[in-house]
Amino acid sequence: MTGETRAWLQSQADPAYQAFQQKLMPGVENYLGVRLPLLRKKAAQLAKEDWQAQLAAPDESFEEVMLRGMLIGALRLPLEETLALVRDFVPRIDNWAVCDSFCASLRSAKKYKEEYFTLIQQCAKSDRPFEARFAAVMLLDYYKGPEDLDRSLDVYRQIRLPDLYTWMGVAWGYSVFAATDFDRTFAAMEQADLPRHTWNKALQKMRESRRITPEQKQRAARLRRPQKEERP
Repeated sequence: MTGETRAWLQSQADPAYQAFQQKLMPGVENYLGVRLPLLRKKAAQLAKEDWQAQLAAPDESFEEVMLRGMLIGALRLPLEETLALVRDFVPRIDNWAVCDSFCASLRSAKKYKEEYFTLIQQCAKSDRPFEARFAAVMLLDYYKGPEDLDRSLDVYRQIRLPDLYTWMGVAWGYSVFAATDFDRTFAAMEQADLPRHTWNKALQKMRESRRITPEQKQRAARLRRPQKEERP
């Protein structure tokens, strides 16, 4: 981001929110503590100005990276230009918050589902954890309907990185897909041979979901896999 934008971000810093963020993402540094609604509003503003200068400048803080992703999502460009910016940004993702907010901003995926799906398939096979999580979150955001469920579940089976944040994105996705078709999702989970912690986290998120019926939640509870020290 440019120096002007960097100065604006610093002026919006909230120390209390900064401390809250650090608890959510230990190990991630350079927080300023700018709240997400302000970043989204700023991204929409920058998309109407000299956005090329913003994207050409380096990023120095967590919020600048977050804002860059939101700005890409806010731009109204030809599809190939948008996808080029997305491909350039994905390798920059190094935490779950930037990943998930970036995915949420890419609303053009609703219109260009096939073109985005090709990129998602590539990212699912990546050996970089947050590229794989990007694939998982894009699918749960934009490919959770009945018409896309089978291919989304198929891509999930291809995500095999032994990384906590990647697997947590997968668990979240299964809980979303279960609301579309509970039985098909469970069958896919069994075929995927998930790690125990991912399987159990998916079930937990199902039980917490407002879109899952009480009967389905009871079934999810029964299917929990015990920890090694627990008796089956």
